[in-house]
Amino acid sequence: MKKLILYDLDGTLVDTRQDIINGVRYALETLKGPNLTDDEIKDCVGTGLHALIKQVFRTEDEKLADRGSKLYREHYKKHMLDHTHLYAGAREFLEYFKDRKQAVITNKPNPFSSQILEALGVAHYFIAILAGNNGLPFKPDPAAIRHLMEETDATEMEVLFVGDSPIDIQAARNAGVEVVTLSHGFASEATLREAKPDHIVRDFEELTELSKKMNW
Repeated sequence: MKKLILYDLDGTLVDTRQDIINGVRYALETLKGPNLTDDEIKDCVGTGLHALIKQVFRTEDEKLADRGSKLYREHYKKHMLDHTHLYAGAREFLEYFKDRKQAVITNKPNPFSSQILEALGVAHYFIAILAGNNGLPFKPDPAAIRHLMEETDATEMEVLFVGDSPIDIQAARNAGVEVVTLSHGFASEATLREAKPDHIVRDFEELTELSKKMNW
């Protein structure tokens, strides 16, 4: 039985794809960056805002990345809930594990992460929302996972990480905890299989069935 259930945010609990893409496109258009497709932008998501902007601008120029990040934040602050929504079954899954310790570990910065979860009415399920600017290293570094393990006195066997990307898989591996990925997120199922998580499911309905089967 799992004592601590950890979740990624973007592409795992919440479909934030279009609002992220729109924010990035605003920065690209304002600063006359590359003309990228939605998929090209989406494929850069996951390593934190500054890294995302550097990737989409195809640059190592820190000043340009800072300007792009500032523009993104300005746009995203106003539009982060235009299209964003919980994935089907996410709320029910959180309710299923309401008697356990649950937390979010995301490379997305606050206040956005907390504001989104609060606006969608699920923030109360979490003992912590560790965002990308929390002072701990970004995933795939295991520091945030280990921090919450210490806070909850959970062993490696008592932790489950739920994510949607190779970064989540590697973070869980680095922390020595079990990881399941949802293929409804930002990474393709083929990409996930190549990264070798412990389990792959299509959606929260399938994840709930797996949880019962595994006695999590």
